Amino acid sequence: MKKYILLIWVILLIGCQDNILQPVENEVAIIEPVIEIPGEIIIKNSTFTKRFEIDPYDEKMFLENQLININLMKSIERFSYDYDDKNQFLTIVFQDQTLYVNLLENTLQLNDQDSIENRLVEKVLDQIYLDLDVMTSYFQFDYLTLEEPLFSLQLNFTNPVNLPITDRLLLLPDKINMTWEAVYNSPTKIENLYEMPGLDIISPVWFHLKDDSGAIQSKLQENYIEWSNAMGYTLWPAVTNNFDPELTSILLNDQKIRKYFIDELVKIYQENGFLGINIDFENINLEDKDALSHFIAELTAAFHRANIIVSMDVTFAGGSENWSKCYDRYVLGQWVDFLVVMSYDQHWGSSPVSGTVAGMEWLEENLTLLTDEVNPEKIIMGIPFYMRVWFERPSKDEVNTMKVTSDAITMHGMENIIASRELNKLWDETNGQYYVSYIDAKDNALKKIWIEDETSLALKVGLVHKFNLKGIASWRRGYELETVWDVLEKELRR
Repeated sequence: MKKYILLIWVILLIGCQDNILQPVENEVAIIEPVIEIPGEIIIKNSTFTKRFEIDPYDEKMFLENQLININLMKSIERFSYDYDDKNQFLTIVFQDQTLYVNLLENTLQLNDQDSIENRLVEKVLDQIYLDLDVMTSYFQFDYLTLEEPLFSLQLNFTNPVNLPITDRLLLLPDKINMTWEAVYNSPTKIENLYEMPGLDIISPVWFHLKDDSGAIQSKLQENYIEWSNAMGYTLWPAVTNNFDPELTSILLNDQKIRKYFIDELVKIYQENGFLGINIDFENINLEDKDALSHFIAELTAAFHRANIIVSMDVTFAGGSENWSKCYDRYVLGQWVDFLVVMSYDQHWGSSPVSGTVAGMEWLEENLTLLTDEVNPEKIIMGIPFYMRVWFERPSKDEVNTMKVTSDAITMHGMENIIASRELNKLWDETNGQYYVSYIDAKDNALKKIWIEDETSLALKVGLVHKFNLKGIASWRRGYELETVWDVLEKELRR
Protein backbone atom coordinates (compact mmCIF):
# COMPACT_ATOMS: atom_id res chain seq x y z
CA MET A 1 0.00 0.00 0.00
CA LYS A 2 2.85 2.36 0.84
CA LYS A 3 4.41 1.57 -2.52
CA TYR A 4 1.26 2.67 -4.34
CA ILE A 5 1.06 5.90 -2.32
CA LEU A 6 4.77 6.67 -3.11
CA LEU A 7 4.18 6.03 -6.81
CA ILE A 8 1.22 8.43 -6.85
CA TRP A 9 3.36 11.15 -5.22
CA VAL A 10 6.14 10.71 -7.84
CA ILE A 11 3.57 10.99 -10.67
CA LEU A 12 2.15 14.17 -9.13
CA LEU A 13 5.60 15.72 -8.72
CA ILE A 14 6.51 15.00 -12.36
CA GLY A 15 3.28 16.53 -13.49
CA CYS A 16 3.92 19.68 -11.47
CA GLN A 17 7.40 20.07 -12.95
CA ASP A 18 6.02 19.75 -16.46
CA ASN A 19 3.55 22.54 -15.69
CA ILE A 20 6.36 24.73 -14.35
CA LEU A 21 8.55 24.14 -17.39
CA GLN A 22 5.79 24.64 -19.93
CA PRO A 23 4.73 28.30 -20.39
CA VAL A 24 1.06 29.02 -20.14
CA GLU A 25 -0.20 29.83 -23.59
CA ASN A 26 -1.20 33.50 -24.26
CA GLU A 27 -0.15 34.61 -20.79
CA VAL A 28 3.28 36.09 -21.77
CA ALA A 29 3.54 38.46 -24.82
CA ILE A 30 6.89 38.49 -26.64
CA ILE A 31 7.83 42.17 -27.36
CA GLU A 32 9.91 42.64 -30.53
CA PRO A 33 12.22 45.72 -30.51
CA VAL A 34 11.16 48.48 -32.90
CA ILE A 35 13.91 49.11 -35.45
CA GLU A 36 13.88 52.60 -36.88
CA ILE A 37 15.53 52.71 -40.29
CA PRO A 38 16.83 56.22 -40.97
CA GLY A 39 15.95 58.01 -44.15
CA GLU A 40 18.61 58.87 -46.68
CA ILE A 41 19.72 61.61 -49.01
CA ILE A 42 21.16 60.66 -52.39
CA ILE A 43 23.32 63.20 -54.21
CA LYS A 44 24.12 62.58 -57.86
CA ASN A 45 26.95 64.49 -59.47
CA SER A 46 28.43 64.11 -62.91
CA THR A 47 31.15 61.81 -61.56
CA PHE A 48 29.61 59.98 -58.58
CA THR A 49 26.55 59.10 -56.53
CA LYS A 50 26.74 59.41 -52.74
CA ARG A 51 24.29 58.27 -50.07
CA PHE A 52 24.02 59.74 -46.57
CA GLU A 53 21.77 59.00 -43.62
CA ILE A 54 19.48 61.88 -42.74
CA ASP A 55 18.58 62.28 -39.07
CA PRO A 56 14.90 62.39 -38.00
CA TYR A 57 14.95 66.13 -37.30
CA ASP A 58 16.34 67.01 -40.73
CA GLU A 59 13.86 64.61 -42.30
CA LYS A 60 11.04 66.37 -40.47
CA MET A 61 12.33 69.80 -41.53
CA PHE A 62 12.21 68.73 -45.14
CA LEU A 63 8.82 67.02 -45.05
CA GLU A 64 7.15 69.91 -43.26
CA ASN A 65 8.97 72.89 -44.79
CA GLN A 66 11.00 71.69 -47.81
CA LEU A 67 14.18 72.74 -45.96
CA ILE A 68 17.50 70.94 -46.28
CA ASN A 69 20.47 71.27 -43.94
CA ILE A 70 23.27 73.02 -45.82
CA ASN A 71 25.81 70.59 -44.35
CA LEU A 72 24.27 67.87 -46.52
CA MET A 73 25.32 69.81 -49.63
CA LYS A 74 29.07 69.63 -48.99
CA SER A 75 29.78 66.82 -51.44
CA ILE A 76 28.19 68.56 -54.41
CA GLU A 77 30.75 69.47 -57.05
CA ARG A 78 31.29 73.21 -57.51
CA PHE A 79 29.20 74.02 -54.44
CA SER A 80 30.80 76.04 -51.65
CA TYR A 81 29.56 78.12 -48.75
CA ASP A 82 30.95 80.25 -45.97
CA TYR A 83 28.99 81.35 -42.91
CA ASP A 84 30.10 84.28 -40.77
CA ASP A 85 28.28 83.62 -37.50
CA LYS A 86 29.38 86.92 -35.93
CA ASN A 87 27.83 89.01 -38.71
CA GLN A 88 25.10 86.49 -39.62
CA PHE A 89 26.27 86.51 -43.24
CA LEU A 90 26.17 83.52 -45.59
CA THR A 91 27.89 83.27 -48.97
CA ILE A 92 26.92 80.43 -51.32
CA VAL A 93 28.65 79.67 -54.62
CA PHE A 94 27.31 77.10 -57.03
CA GLN A 95 28.55 76.69 -60.59
CA ASP A 96 29.20 80.34 -61.53
CA GLN A 97 26.51 82.00 -59.40
CA THR A 98 27.12 83.67 -56.03
CA LEU A 99 24.46 84.34 -53.42
CA TYR A 100 25.03 86.75 -50.54
CA VAL A 101 22.54 86.32 -47.69
CA ASN A 102 22.32 88.79 -44.80
CA LEU A 103 20.36 87.01 -42.07
CA LEU A 104 20.29 90.07 -39.81
CA GLU A 105 18.51 92.10 -42.47
CA ASN A 106 16.91 89.02 -44.08
CA THR A 107 18.07 90.04 -47.56
CA LEU A 108 19.51 88.09 -50.45
CA GLN A 109 21.67 89.29 -53.33
CA LEU A 110 22.46 87.26 -56.46
CA ASN A 111 25.83 88.21 -57.95
CA ASP A 112 25.75 92.00 -58.43
CA GLN A 113 21.98 92.38 -58.63
CA ASP A 114 19.88 94.41 -56.20
CA SER A 115 19.08 92.89 -52.82
CA ILE A 116 15.68 91.28 -52.32
CA GLU A 117 13.88 89.62 -49.44
CA ASN A 118 15.51 86.38 -48.36
CA ARG A 119 13.23 83.37 -48.88
CA LEU A 120 16.02 80.86 -49.36
CA VAL A 121 17.81 80.59 -46.02
CA GLU A 122 16.58 79.92 -42.49
CA LYS A 123 18.62 79.50 -39.36
CA VAL A 124 17.12 76.95 -36.96
CA LEU A 125 18.84 75.84 -33.75
CA ASP A 126 22.22 77.14 -34.97
CA GLN A 127 21.86 75.18 -38.21
CA ILE A 128 21.52 76.69 -41.69
CA TYR A 129 18.68 75.36 -43.85
CA LEU A 130 17.93 76.03 -47.52
CA ASP A 131 14.51 75.98 -49.16
CA LEU A 132 14.95 73.55 -52.04
CA ASP A 133 12.15 75.01 -54.14
CA VAL A 134 13.65 78.49 -53.90
CA MET A 135 17.11 77.09 -54.54
CA THR A 136 16.04 75.59 -57.86
CA SER A 137 15.07 79.08 -58.99
CA TYR A 138 18.72 80.15 -58.69
CA PHE A 139 20.64 76.97 -59.52
CA GLN A 140 20.12 74.30 -62.18
CA PHE A 141 19.27 70.94 -60.63
CA ASP A 142 16.22 68.85 -59.73
CA TYR A 143 15.16 66.71 -56.80
CA LEU A 144 12.83 63.82 -56.02
CA THR A 145 11.35 62.68 -52.71
CA LEU A 146 10.00 59.27 -51.77
CA GLU A 147 8.18 58.49 -48.51
CA GLU A 148 7.29 54.85 -49.04
CA PRO A 149 8.58 52.40 -48.03
CA LEU A 150 11.38 54.60 -46.61
CA PHE A 151 12.07 58.32 -46.81
CA SER A 152 14.52 59.22 -49.56
CA LEU A 153 15.57 62.61 -50.93
CA GLN A 154 17.41 62.51 -54.25
CA LEU A 155 19.26 65.60 -55.49
CA ASN A 156 20.26 65.38 -59.14
CA PHE A 157 23.11 67.62 -60.29
CA THR A 158 23.97 65.61 -63.39
CA ASN A 159 22.22 67.96 -65.80
CA PRO A 160 24.82 69.61 -68.05
CA VAL A 161 25.29 73.30 -67.34
CA ASN A 162 26.38 75.47 -70.25
CA LEU A 163 28.78 77.91 -68.61
CA PRO A 164 29.59 81.09 -70.59
CA ILE A 165 33.32 80.49 -70.12
CA THR A 166 33.10 77.20 -72.05
CA ASP A 167 33.22 78.89 -75.45
CA ARG A 168 36.36 80.81 -74.52
CA LEU A 169 38.06 77.65 -73.28
CA LEU A 170 37.32 75.95 -76.60
CA LEU A 171 39.35 78.63 -78.40
CA LEU A 172 42.56 77.65 -76.56
CA PRO A 173 45.21 75.53 -78.29
CA ASP A 174 45.04 71.79 -77.72
CA LYS A 175 48.29 72.08 -75.72
CA ILE A 176 49.16 75.35 -73.98
CA ASN A 177 52.65 76.85 -73.98
CA MET A 178 52.77 79.43 -71.18
CA THR A 179 55.53 81.35 -69.41
CA TRP A 180 55.75 83.75 -66.48
CA GLU A 181 57.20 87.24 -66.66
CA ALA A 182 58.71 87.96 -63.25
CA VAL A 183 58.37 91.63 -62.29
CA TYR A 184 60.15 92.84 -59.18
CA ASN A 185 61.21 96.41 -58.43
CA SER A 186 61.67 97.66 -61.98
CA PRO A 187 59.39 97.48 -65.03
CA THR A 188 60.25 95.02 -67.78
CA LYS A 189 62.53 96.55 -70.43
CA ILE A 190 60.58 96.22 -73.63
CA GLU A 191 63.72 96.65 -75.75
CA ASN A 192 65.11 93.43 -74.25
CA LEU A 193 62.11 91.31 -75.24
CA TYR A 194 62.27 88.90 -78.17
CA GLU A 195 60.11 86.53 -80.15
CA MET A 196 59.34 83.17 -78.52
CA PRO A 197 58.16 80.74 -81.23
CA GLY A 198 55.21 78.60 -80.17
CA LEU A 199 54.40 80.62 -77.04
CA ASP A 200 50.68 81.10 -76.42
CA ILE A 201 50.32 82.81 -73.03
CA ILE A 202 52.41 85.11 -70.84
CA SER A 203 51.63 85.67 -67.18
CA PRO A 204 53.32 88.89 -66.00
CA VAL A 205 53.36 89.07 -62.20
CA TRP A 206 51.70 92.47 -61.93
CA PHE A 207 49.21 92.42 -59.03
CA HIS A 208 49.64 91.80 -55.31
CA LEU A 209 47.59 91.88 -52.11
CA LYS A 210 48.72 95.16 -50.60
CA ASP A 211 47.26 95.34 -47.07
CA ASP A 212 44.55 94.05 -44.74
CA SER A 213 41.84 96.09 -46.48
CA GLY A 214 42.08 93.98 -49.62
CA ALA A 215 43.70 96.78 -51.63
CA ILE A 216 45.69 95.78 -54.71
CA GLN A 217 49.23 96.86 -55.57
CA SER A 218 49.59 97.14 -59.35
CA LYS A 219 52.71 96.98 -61.54
CA LEU A 220 50.74 96.96 -64.77
CA GLN A 221 52.78 98.07 -67.78
CA GLU A 222 50.95 99.57 -70.74
CA ASN A 223 53.81 99.20 -73.22
CA TYR A 224 54.11 95.51 -72.27
CA ILE A 225 50.42 95.04 -73.15
CA GLU A 226 51.06 96.73 -76.51
CA TRP A 227 54.10 94.53 -77.16
CA SER A 228 52.31 91.27 -76.30
CA ASN A 229 49.33 92.21 -78.48
CA ALA A 230 51.66 92.97 -81.39
CA MET A 231 53.39 89.60 -80.93
CA GLY A 232 50.09 87.71 -80.70
CA TYR A 233 50.60 86.52 -77.11
CA THR A 234 47.63 86.24 -74.74
CA LEU A 235 48.02 87.81 -71.29
CA TRP A 236 46.96 86.03 -68.09
CA PRO A 237 48.47 88.44 -65.53
CA ALA A 238 49.29 86.92 -62.15
CA VAL A 239 48.05 88.09 -58.76
CA THR A 240 49.92 87.11 -55.59
CA ASN A 241 49.21 87.23 -51.88
CA ASN A 242 52.69 88.72 -51.38
CA PHE A 243 53.43 85.33 -49.77
CA ASP A 244 52.27 86.84 -46.46
CA PRO A 245 50.31 84.26 -44.43
CA GLU A 246 48.84 86.75 -41.96
CA LEU A 247 47.55 89.19 -44.58
CA THR A 248 46.22 86.24 -46.54
CA SER A 249 44.36 84.89 -43.51
CA ILE A 250 42.61 88.23 -43.00
CA LEU A 251 41.53 88.29 -46.64
CA LEU A 252 40.31 84.69 -46.72
CA ASN A 253 38.26 84.91 -43.54
CA ASP A 254 36.48 88.23 -44.05
CA GLN A 255 33.61 88.20 -46.53
CA LYS A 256 33.59 91.96 -47.13
CA ILE A 257 37.34 92.10 -47.78
CA ARG A 258 37.14 89.07 -50.08
CA LYS A 259 34.36 90.62 -52.12
CA TYR A 260 36.15 93.98 -52.38
CA PHE A 261 39.40 92.32 -53.48
CA ILE A 262 37.65 90.16 -56.09
CA ASP A 263 35.49 93.00 -57.42
CA GLU A 264 38.54 95.26 -57.83
CA LEU A 265 40.45 92.53 -59.65
CA VAL A 266 37.58 91.84 -62.03
CA LYS A 267 37.35 95.56 -62.79
CA ILE A 268 41.09 95.77 -63.61
CA TYR A 269 41.02 92.69 -65.84
CA GLN A 270 37.88 93.81 -67.71
CA GLU A 271 39.18 97.34 -68.26
CA ASN A 272 42.39 95.99 -69.80
CA GLY A 273 40.78 93.22 -71.83
CA PHE A 274 42.75 90.41 -70.18
CA LEU A 275 41.44 87.00 -71.19
CA GLY A 276 42.74 85.10 -68.16
CA ILE A 277 44.07 85.39 -64.63
CA ASN A 278 46.77 83.41 -62.85
CA ILE A 279 46.41 83.15 -59.06
CA ASP A 280 49.73 82.68 -57.29
CA PHE A 281 48.87 82.37 -53.61
CA GLU A 282 51.66 80.72 -51.62
CA ASN A 283 52.78 80.46 -47.98
CA ILE A 284 49.28 80.02 -46.51
CA ASN A 285 48.44 78.87 -43.00
CA LEU A 286 47.21 75.28 -42.90
CA GLU A 287 44.14 76.27 -40.87
CA ASP A 288 43.06 78.47 -43.81
CA LYS A 289 42.95 75.55 -46.26
CA ASP A 290 39.13 75.42 -46.52
CA ALA A 291 38.88 79.22 -46.54
CA LEU A 292 41.30 79.30 -49.48
CA SER A 293 39.11 76.84 -51.39
CA HIS A 294 36.00 78.96 -50.77
CA PHE A 295 37.84 82.14 -51.80
CA ILE A 296 38.83 80.47 -55.07
CA ALA A 297 35.20 79.43 -55.58
CA GLU A 298 34.04 83.05 -55.17
CA LEU A 299 36.81 84.41 -57.36
CA THR A 300 36.29 81.84 -60.12
CA ALA A 301 32.55 82.46 -60.25
CA ALA A 302 33.08 86.23 -60.50
CA PHE A 303 35.72 85.92 -63.24
CA HIS A 304 33.67 83.40 -65.18
CA ARG A 305 30.72 85.77 -65.16
CA ALA A 306 33.13 88.28 -66.75
CA ASN A 307 34.14 85.56 -69.27
CA ILE A 308 37.73 85.42 -67.98
CA ILE A 309 39.66 82.13 -67.68
CA VAL A 310 40.98 81.24 -64.21
CA SER A 311 44.24 79.41 -63.54
CA MET A 312 45.87 78.79 -60.17
CA ASP A 313 49.38 77.77 -59.15
CA VAL A 314 49.87 74.88 -56.71
CA THR A 315 52.73 72.67 -55.63
CA PHE A 316 52.87 68.91 -55.64
CA ALA A 317 51.62 67.30 -52.43
CA GLY A 318 54.38 67.33 -49.83
CA GLY A 319 55.25 67.74 -46.19
CA SER A 320 55.26 71.53 -45.82
CA GLU A 321 52.11 72.93 -44.20
CA ASN A 322 52.32 76.47 -45.61
CA TRP A 323 53.66 75.56 -49.04
CA SER A 324 51.89 72.30 -49.82
CA LYS A 325 49.32 70.96 -47.35
CA CYS A 326 47.41 74.27 -47.53
CA TYR A 327 46.03 73.31 -50.97
CA ASP A 328 42.97 71.08 -51.35
CA ARG A 329 43.86 70.13 -54.91
CA TYR A 330 40.76 68.00 -55.42
CA VAL A 331 38.39 70.88 -54.58
CA LEU A 332 40.48 73.58 -56.28
CA GLY A 333 40.57 71.45 -59.41
CA GLN A 334 36.76 71.50 -59.53
CA TRP A 335 36.62 75.29 -59.51
CA VAL A 336 39.45 76.69 -61.61
CA ASP A 337 39.86 76.08 -65.31
CA PHE A 338 43.50 75.08 -64.90
CA LEU A 339 45.80 74.09 -62.07
CA VAL A 340 49.37 75.09 -62.89
CA VAL A 341 51.56 72.78 -60.87
CA MET A 342 54.92 74.28 -59.94
CA SER A 343 56.69 71.01 -60.65
CA TYR A 344 60.19 72.05 -59.69
CA ASP A 345 62.30 72.60 -56.57
CA GLN A 346 62.45 68.88 -55.91
CA HIS A 347 65.69 69.94 -54.23
CA TRP A 348 65.08 73.48 -53.06
CA GLY A 349 67.61 76.21 -52.35
CA SER A 350 68.26 75.19 -48.74
CA SER A 351 67.99 71.45 -49.32
CA PRO A 352 70.33 69.52 -46.96
CA VAL A 353 71.43 67.33 -49.89
CA SER A 354 72.44 68.13 -53.44
CA GLY A 355 70.10 67.13 -56.24
CA THR A 356 68.13 68.03 -59.32
CA VAL A 357 65.53 70.77 -59.45
CA ALA A 358 63.10 68.47 -61.29
CA GLY A 359 63.98 64.86 -62.06
CA MET A 360 61.90 62.68 -64.38
CA GLU A 361 61.24 59.93 -61.83
CA TRP A 362 60.05 62.50 -59.26
CA LEU A 363 57.86 64.22 -61.86
CA GLU A 364 56.20 60.98 -62.93
CA GLU A 365 55.51 59.85 -59.38
CA ASN A 366 53.91 63.17 -58.44
CA LEU A 367 51.94 63.58 -61.67
CA THR A 368 50.49 60.12 -61.10
CA LEU A 369 49.25 61.23 -57.67
CA LEU A 370 47.95 64.59 -58.91
CA THR A 371 46.04 63.13 -61.86
CA ASP A 372 44.24 60.82 -59.44
CA GLU A 373 42.77 63.95 -57.80
CA VAL A 374 42.43 66.37 -60.71
CA ASN A 375 41.28 65.93 -64.30
CA PRO A 376 44.60 65.81 -66.23
CA GLU A 377 43.16 68.02 -68.96
CA LYS A 378 43.00 70.77 -66.32
CA ILE A 379 46.67 70.44 -65.36
CA ILE A 380 49.45 72.62 -66.79
CA MET A 381 52.91 71.31 -65.83
CA GLY A 382 55.56 73.77 -64.73
CA ILE A 383 59.05 73.40 -66.20
CA PRO A 384 62.22 75.13 -64.93
CA PHE A 385 64.48 77.36 -67.00
CA TYR A 386 66.90 77.35 -64.06
CA MET A 387 69.03 74.90 -62.10
CA ARG A 388 71.27 74.98 -59.05
CA VAL A 389 75.00 74.88 -58.52
CA TRP A 390 75.56 72.84 -55.36
CA PHE A 391 78.49 73.58 -53.06
CA GLU A 392 79.67 70.73 -50.85
CA ARG A 393 82.25 71.50 -48.18
CA PRO A 394 83.45 69.44 -45.19
CA SER A 395 81.44 70.28 -42.10
CA LYS A 396 83.30 71.92 -39.25
CA ASP A 397 80.71 70.71 -36.76
CA GLU A 398 79.88 67.09 -37.68
CA VAL A 399 82.07 64.07 -38.33
CA ASN A 400 82.24 62.76 -41.93
CA THR A 401 79.59 65.20 -43.11
CA MET A 402 79.43 67.66 -45.98
CA LYS A 403 77.78 71.02 -45.56
CA VAL A 404 75.57 71.76 -48.59
CA THR A 405 74.62 75.16 -50.00
CA SER A 406 73.45 76.23 -53.46
CA ASP A 407 73.04 79.08 -55.91
CA ALA A 408 70.35 79.19 -58.58
CA ILE A 409 71.64 79.81 -62.10
CA THR A 410 69.98 80.40 -65.47
CA MET A 411 70.57 78.37 -68.60
CA HIS A 412 72.93 81.14 -69.73
CA GLY A 413 74.86 80.82 -66.46
CA MET A 414 75.13 77.07 -66.99
CA GLU A 415 76.57 77.57 -70.50
CA ASN A 416 79.18 79.99 -69.14
CA ILE A 417 80.31 77.43 -66.55
CA ILE A 418 80.53 74.67 -69.14
CA ALA A 419 82.46 76.91 -71.55
CA SER A 420 84.94 78.08 -68.90
CA ARG A 421 85.94 74.55 -67.83
CA GLU A 422 86.70 71.27 -69.53
CA LEU A 423 83.86 69.35 -67.92
CA ASN A 424 82.75 65.84 -68.77
CA LYS A 425 78.96 65.68 -68.89
CA LEU A 426 77.49 62.42 -67.60
CA TRP A 427 73.95 61.24 -68.41
CA ASP A 428 71.72 60.68 -65.36
CA GLU A 429 69.14 58.17 -66.58
CA THR A 430 66.91 58.39 -63.49
CA ASN A 431 66.56 62.16 -63.65
CA GLY A 432 66.72 62.53 -67.44
CA GLN A 433 69.49 65.14 -67.29
CA TYR A 434 73.15 65.65 -67.88
CA TYR A 435 75.27 66.03 -64.75
CA VAL A 436 78.64 67.63 -64.08
CA SER A 437 80.83 67.89 -61.00
CA TYR A 438 84.17 69.55 -60.37
CA ILE A 439 86.44 70.85 -57.64
CA ASP A 440 86.54 74.64 -57.41
CA ALA A 441 89.69 75.55 -55.51
CA LYS A 442 88.71 79.21 -55.43
CA ASP A 443 85.50 78.44 -53.53
CA ASN A 444 87.05 75.47 -51.71
CA ALA A 445 84.09 73.32 -52.71
CA LEU A 446 82.98 70.30 -54.69
CA LYS A 447 80.41 71.65 -57.12
CA LYS A 448 77.59 69.68 -58.75
CA ILE A 449 75.04 70.66 -61.42
CA TRP A 450 72.08 68.72 -62.78
CA ILE A 451 71.70 70.50 -66.13
CA GLU A 452 68.44 71.79 -67.62
CA ASP A 453 68.83 72.10 -71.38
CA GLU A 454 66.97 71.30 -74.60
CA THR A 455 67.37 67.55 -73.97
CA SER A 456 65.98 67.51 -70.41
CA LEU A 457 63.13 69.89 -71.23
CA ALA A 458 62.09 67.84 -74.27
CA LEU A 459 61.78 64.78 -72.02
CA LYS A 460 59.66 66.75 -69.55
CA VAL A 461 57.32 67.93 -72.30
CA GLY A 462 56.86 64.27 -73.20
CA LEU A 463 55.03 63.85 -69.89
CA VAL A 464 52.32 66.23 -71.16
CA HIS A 465 51.43 63.62 -73.75
CA LYS A 466 51.93 60.63 -71.46
CA PHE A 467 49.52 62.00 -68.82
CA ASN A 468 47.30 63.93 -71.30
CA LEU A 469 47.98 67.24 -69.55
CA LYS A 470 46.86 70.60 -70.94
CA GLY A 471 50.35 71.98 -71.46
CA ILE A 472 53.42 73.57 -69.89
CA ALA A 473 54.28 76.76 -68.00
CA SER A 474 57.92 77.80 -67.71
CA TRP A 475 59.57 79.69 -64.87
CA ARG A 476 60.64 82.06 -66.11
CA ARG A 477 61.10 84.12 -69.31
CA GLY A 478 64.65 85.45 -69.51
CA TYR A 479 66.27 82.45 -67.82
CA GLU A 480 66.18 80.34 -70.98
CA LEU A 481 68.38 79.96 -74.04
CA GLU A 482 66.39 81.28 -76.98
CA THR A 483 66.93 77.98 -78.83
CA VAL A 484 64.68 76.28 -76.26
CA TRP A 485 61.49 77.70 -77.77
CA ASP A 486 61.78 75.76 -81.02
CA VAL A 487 62.37 72.53 -79.06
CA LEU A 488 59.37 73.12 -76.80
CA GLU A 489 57.16 73.93 -79.78
CA LYS A 490 58.23 70.79 -81.65
CA GLU A 491 57.68 68.48 -78.66
CA LEU A 492 54.42 70.08 -77.50
CA ARG A 493 52.66 70.06 -80.87
CA ARG A 494 53.69 66.57 -82.02
